[in-house]
Amino acid sequence: MSYIADYTNSYDIRGHEIVITAPARFDEKTGKVMADLELDDYAAKLALEKYRKQFDIVSPKDIKNLRHHWDFSQAKLAEVLGWNVATVAIYEAGGLPSVSDNRLLKILISSPKVMQKFIDDSKKEEL
Repeated sequence: MSYIADYTNSYDIRGHEIVITAPARFDEKTGKVMADLELDDYAAKLALEKYRKQFDIVSPKDIKNLRHHWDFSQAKLAEVLGWNVATVAIYEAGGLPSVSDNRLLKILISSPKVMQKFIDDSKKEEL
């Protein structure tokens, strides 16, 4: 038998300790935390969200919104940025962008003129 209760845990994300409290499954007999894929994934997601907020990292939703604003597929955004399509897919699935990729994404999200310049330049490179 088991029960669910809040549990405070720390996660090491890129060398930074991120402490969160989230529901976890406990063994009724021992009182120890048990593995629970759904709850463990939820806690890890909360830790990543806290890290993103603390260090101003773009979210998967931010990247998807950027793509949708420009009516781009993942492949088209990758082409415009000079990235591999897998990179865009990983970031949209929750992977943390590199420092330089995050910086670029923040600029492109906040400045449509810069994004348009990237689009225009990518068309020139096709020639």
